[in-house]
Amino acid sequence: MAKSKQQKKKDREKRVAKEKHAASAKKRTQEKTAKATLKPATQRSQIMSAAVPKGNPVVTNKKSTFTQRRTGG
Repeated sequence: MAKSKQQKKKDREKRVAKEKHAASAKKRTQEKTAKATLKPATQRSQIMSAAVPKGNPVVTNKKSTFTQRRTGG
């Protein structure tokens, strides 16, 4: 009886290890295909994005602290 339990345990461990290995291999292939399908930005899109000016964020004055407001500084 004990042998069959040990054998079942080993078989289960092997099966789980195979499943993990298969899952990681599948994930690796998906990542490779995803990287292969990504195209660099086309020349037209680069030109169009360069043509649109980026607005400079306006830095407003910081709010004065409580002590500065009280002392008038």
